[in-house]
Amino acid sequence: MLIVLICFIVCKSPWITYMKRSTAIWLSLILLSATQFAVGQDKSSIVVAEIGDEPINLMEFEEQYVKSTGTVNVAADSIEAYEDFLERYVDFKLKIMEAEEAGYPDQAQVRNELHQYRASFARPYLVDREVLAPILIDLYLKKRKVVHASHLMVRLNTLDPAPADTLAAWQRIVALLDSVKSGMDFGDVAVAYSEDPSASDSRGQGFRGDLGWFTAGRMVKAFEDKAYSTPVGEVSEPFRTSYGYHIVQVHSRQPANPGRELAHIMVRFTGEVPEDTSAMLAKMDSIQADLQSGLPFDIAAGKWSEDVNSSARGGEIGLFLDIDRQLDQNFYNAAFGLESVGDVTDIVQSAFGYHIIKLIGLDSLGTFEQEYDNLERQARNLPRMRRAETALAESARAAYPSTIDTVLISRLVGGIHRDSLKRYVSRLVTVDSVGHLPIATLGDSVYTLRQISDFAADSRNRVLNAATARLQTVSMADAFLDFAAVTHAALDLEKTDEEFREVMQSFRDGLIMFELMDDSVWTAAALDSVRMQVHFEANSTRYIMPERFRIIELESHNDSLLTSTAELVDNGMSWVDFESYADSNFHRVANLDTVRVDGPTNSAYDRALQLEVGERTDIIQIRNTAVILWMDGLEPSRPKTFEEAQAEVVSEIQQELEEALITRLRREHSVRTYPDRVRHAFR
Repeated sequence: MLIVLICFIVCKSPWITYMKRSTAIWLSLILLSATQFAVGQDKSSIVVAEIGDEPINLMEFEEQYVKSTGTVNVAADSIEAYEDFLERYVDFKLKIMEAEEAGYPDQAQVRNELHQYRASFARPYLVDREVLAPILIDLYLKKRKVVHASHLMVRLNTLDPAPADTLAAWQRIVALLDSVKSGMDFGDVAVAYSEDPSASDSRGQGFRGDLGWFTAGRMVKAFEDKAYSTPVGEVSEPFRTSYGYHIVQVHSRQPANPGRELAHIMVRFTGEVPEDTSAMLAKMDSIQADLQSGLPFDIAAGKWSEDVNSSARGGEIGLFLDIDRQLDQNFYNAAFGLESVGDVTDIVQSAFGYHIIKLIGLDSLGTFEQEYDNLERQARNLPRMRRAETALAESARAAYPSTIDTVLISRLVGGIHRDSLKRYVSRLVTVDSVGHLPIATLGDSVYTLRQISDFAADSRNRVLNAATARLQTVSMADAFLDFAAVTHAALDLEKTDEEFREVMQSFRDGLIMFELMDDSVWTAAALDSVRMQVHFEANSTRYIMPERFRIIELESHNDSLLTSTAELVDNGMSWVDFESYADSNFHRVANLDTVRVDGPTNSAYDRALQLEVGERTDIIQIRNTAVILWMDGLEPSRPKTFEEAQAEVVSEIQQELEEALITRLRREHSVRTYPDRVRHAFR
């Protein structure tokens, strides 16, 4: 499962849209193939095609088929689909071979584009794989459960406490753990000794150390890890977070229930005398009877619910999660006892009044792919993401020797106020002799003051603040070297990472095939004007313009101008006179245009299709501007001109050229395919 999740994360990266399906599915197929080989089917020995002396076996076919379709659930596809893909895959390989023989990989343009792709893709690929992927997997797996836990805390008040303070805090937390182990009640110890202020505050969550229910992403990672790993009913050993030392007592850990989209009808408590209660219950009984008689819930809520915040919305009160157990317990139990959308509770009493609750939606955890975007948004806002990025940078820096010229930095910025440093340096680097001064090195690379200044000026890059201009510049250089080290490590991936190497190979193959097809087919067809003209004349009867409705469109941001000019047409002005009038009076204020459509377009133009010839719409909105549309009649079908048919002509010639290319390549390379053998695919 983890392999599938990791490969999906890599493929979600925006820098590799071209490869996001194929890489993911390739790794998924490894799992699929492993299962198949376990039952003794050696698909590497089944040859489904031959290109000269080069065989294509069934294992390769399956791998490429899954990449192409974007799913591993392909066993139900038709034999015809397998056979069609086999022919297309052979054609693809032939084009790559032709491009290689023609020398496209050695062209400067191709090499340059491949280098640019590698440079832009490698870093985000590495960061996503090493930083983002583990966090998303961890969040997703944990979100399947909710935890109820309490804790004791001893604070450490600084980011870098003195050893004596750390030791003292450790000794205090160990003493608290000993007290719990000796039999003292965990909650009593929390009230008396925990340094979490909420532990002794009976008004809110955290009282007696009880944190209630929570799930992944709600606590710092070290705390979350302990809460999810400590056995239920037991107390953890002491551990440290950014807040200090803790021990955790886990009360329960359960599968997460789906979130509930709820609506309710509420009658509030208005008094304490029995007559008041009886009147409230009588009202609720009446509402319940109306609901049972078929009155829609939203109508009843709007009419009778005393919750003014929800009654106008048909009683809708939003999404409640399984961890929202701090709700009134009766309300929570009733709401989460509903199983099917549309179910309604009996009358429920809470601390606030009486309720009838309706389940209007379920929000359960989806597949990893479905949850990916939400998980990514959450992860990027968590401190653990920053820490993982820092750890990656530290690991990368350790692989390369680096230096920062602090003496030169002191000469350049000594005496400058720290708050004006960025502005000062940004002006300083405009002088070439200063901007090109070497400030830092990493491995064999040398970096200038200008490069470091540009890095620090980008708000997306993090630079820690320091007390003086000199230290701040050192901090800028240090952050830049962290960034550069990760980039260096990423660019080395092709030597060490098989998946990355395959992605780059696939991009390279696609690039050289594009260049081959552009030269041999696409551009060749578009530039051969004589062939296009001959093709058009030989097939002119096939290029027919269908019947089209002609719609006159007048658009302007000035509603009053639209209304006044439309009245001219309403009063009998001809379109010829109107167009002349428009040319003279509408310069940059309004635009007159003719739109032709075959039929309904699912757009505002459909409004005009409902009109008789000469009729117009009122002012409507199209493309965020105001327009009036006139129905101007139906243009009959007619033959297309060469200019109108040119796109179709070019496409047909391209198809002819590609078919001729494939025919030649299949003949030259003695291609043989065995479509009957792909019947064994995915079995």
